[in-house]
Amino acid sequence: MQPPATLPSIPETPETPEIVDCGEFDEATMNLFLAPGPNPYQDTEEFLFDCEMRADEMPRFVRRSLLEFQVRSNSDGILLIRGLPIDPGLYRIPTPPNAERSPQKTTFVSERCLAMIGSRLGHLVSYIQEKNGDLFQNLAPVKGTEHVQVSTGSQTRLQFHRETVFHPYPPEFLLLFCLRPDHDHMAETTYASVAHALPLLSEAHQDLLFQPLYRTGIDYSFGNRDRTQQSDRILPVLYGRRNDPFLNYDEDLMTATTPEAEEALAALREAIAQVYRGIKLDTGDLLCIDNRRTVHGRSSFVPRYDGRDRWLQRSFVVRDLGLSAVDRLPGERIIRTAFE
Repeated sequence: MQPPATLPSIPETPETPEIVDCGEFDEATMNLFLAPGPNPYQDTEEFLFDCEMRADEMPRFVRRSLLEFQVRSNSDGILLIRGLPIDPGLYRIPTPPNAERSPQKTTFVSERCLAMIGSRLGHLVSYIQEKNGDLFQNLAPVKGTEHVQVSTGSQTRLQFHRETVFHPYPPEFLLLFCLRPDHDHMAETTYASVAHALPLLSEAHQDLLFQPLYRTGIDYSFGNRDRTQQSDRILPVLYGRRNDPFLNYDEDLMTATTPEAEEALAALREAIAQVYRGIKLDTGDLLCIDNRRTVHGRSSFVPRYDGRDRWLQRSFVVRDLGLSAVDRLPGERIIRTAFE
């Protein structure tokens, strides 16, 4: 059964996600983000330590919201932080056409926002297969990938997925910081939490989804260009507490190992289609996603490739660096797990 190319329209009056409004920061707080510091690409560890120390001085309401999200999450599995500062002169810098690091962006305010917010949730990491292991990854439409299920796609809906569900060390939180929205302000970051989808599933389907009956493909960005490479791990889709589970799910790449399990997977796909919501991110918005509880995607949009297209930066956060230590070099944050 192929997943639908489109989804039902988002309700006209969606539930409001939890929002932290930083638009009224005073000058001292703004300077925490704006004041120069170490270079994140040349002195990575010093940059991260500096950002963690700065984060200690953020207003209490910001730190409290992030602490609660880290410990308890919420029913949506997302936290939207609005009104963060951006790099001075960013409006003059074109969106990178190859979605790589921009040589014209020589200040690091957006990276500092990601690192400071991320430090309240855990520790930033990256994966060697994506963006050469950059901790701060640029997401932008790239010509030739308009209809591919990757972050550089645009004119096809990016299907719902948990980030790197196939990986032994997936991030527990995903951070998306908007530097520039799309021209038409049509692109939505879509999300659906297991808390909202679970009540729509029958007990029988839940029983199947809690069993290790599912396999997922390796992401395109990890080298699976012909989309045939499968993980050798057999996973349950739901795991943890029965009435408040975590979620392994990839709409595009996950398959079931039995017909009954496939029926349960199809039921979950339908439930997600009924409960999902969308957010149109604007400049200065940072979206925190609980990657254990909430799957995400993106609506389609039309890029113009004129240097003003949609531009996000992404970072991954884990709570325990020790888990991936065997696949990292000493003193670095890049996870180097190999996939044949």
